[in-house]
Amino acid sequence: MSVTCEAADLHPAHHHLPRDHGDNLGWVGIDRGLSVFAVAATADGAEIARITAPKPLTTALGRQRRLAESMSRKQKGSHNDRQAATRLARHHLHLANIRRHFAHQVTNRLVKTHDRLVIEDLHVAGMMANQRLARAISDAGWADFARLLTYKQAWRSGAVTIADRWYPSSKRCSACATINRGLSLADRVFVCRCGFRADRDRNAAINLAVWPTIQQDFSRSPDPRARGRVTKVRRREGADRHPLGIGETVPVDAGTDVHTTLVE
Repeated sequence: MSVTCEAADLHPAHHHLPRDHGDNLGWVGIDRGLSVFAVAATADGAEIARITAPKPLTTALGRQRRLAESMSRKQKGSHNDRQAATRLARHHLHLANIRRHFAHQVTNRLVKTHDRLVIEDLHVAGMMANQRLARAISDAGWADFARLLTYKQAWRSGAVTIADRWYPSSKRCSACATINRGLSLADRVFVCRCGFRADRDRNAAINLAVWPTIQQDFSRSPDPRARGRVTKVRRREGADRHPLGIGETVPVDAGTDVHTTLVE
């Protein structure tokens, strides 16, 4: 059954108060992770929230394996096979509902209390290629969280800014802006030469909170070592000289034009 309806706009009393055009304060950075689902902090270093995810797939992985093994032992196309497939599908739906309910709770809490939020542009599909982290990343639901946060903040006349994908929020010192190139995923505490020491996730959230004020100065160099934006463009040879025959070589270019040779 499908029901189509037109919902009324959110009541003006639930909207965020408008800000001045030149006001760049009040941003809250949200850093997403695996050990901790999200850490929110302001630009002055105050930690607003530290949220832990339920991880439904990890918790119910044993039952999922038993259901999958039970289905594999059934004769394909039989009544028992359809029953086993239905039980497994219900299990997956239950896990998805837990993950979706948690995402709605977290996003509602954030958009109701803060009118300016900053999240990072995560390449979730590319990160899923890591076989060691793929299960944990899919269980976290990062992409769905960003989607919910964006449209719910728009309902309340708030703002959601997405930091550049190459912005080193985790490796940047929130105190002196020095980049720690040697920081690895195993380092859960950020330590800088200036003496600053903080939790890795909180330091990243602070750097995300200051992104709207420094994004104009952020380098967009195409050099990967400079951590700038990389654009992969395949350009076929001769695309700028032969608009009607891209990639083709004419006799003049190849030096095989007999008419030109005779004239010379």
